[in-house]
Amino acid sequence: MNRRQLAFTLLESLVVLAVLGVLAGIGFAAARPSPEVRAARAVRALLLQARAEAVWGGAPVAVVELPGGAGFVARRWDAVVHDCSAGEALASVRLRDFPGVAVAEGLWSGGLYWLPSGSGRACSGGGVISGTLLLRGPFGTATVVVSSLGRVRVEVAR
Repeated sequence: MNRRQLAFTLLESLVVLAVLGVLAGIGFAAARPSPEVRAARAVRALLLQARAEAVWGGAPVAVVELPGGAGFVARRWDAVVHDCSAGEALASVRLRDFPGVAVAEGLWSGGLYWLPSGSGRACSGGGVISGTLLLRGPFGTATVVVSSLGRVRVEVAR
């Protein structure tokens, strides 16, 4: 047997590397969360950031939906005029950053605000909040659930 027949050629090695690269790319794409899950996680982070800002800052912070379901914004709540949509914007989540994702069921009662105690209230003047926000995307739905104790979690439905 000839010594050349036992070794891989450079071309064979490059073909093997190319096939492995394609398989790795497919694997990474499949393991990445869908746009609606990423959007729900971003909204969850916004809600938790607003709550922390209210607790640390000692002033209420509201989270309201942007016009047309474009996203969500956290604002210092203007207690003088009792308007959740007024006040300094602290952070926002824009749904245009998540292709194909739209709000299916928005924030209840026009939004919510966090008190410095860490509990939440509805912007409409209701009591302790508890509700869900539904985001629909190209691969299913993701729900952001806010409990009456101030916990915020994401649930995924395919």
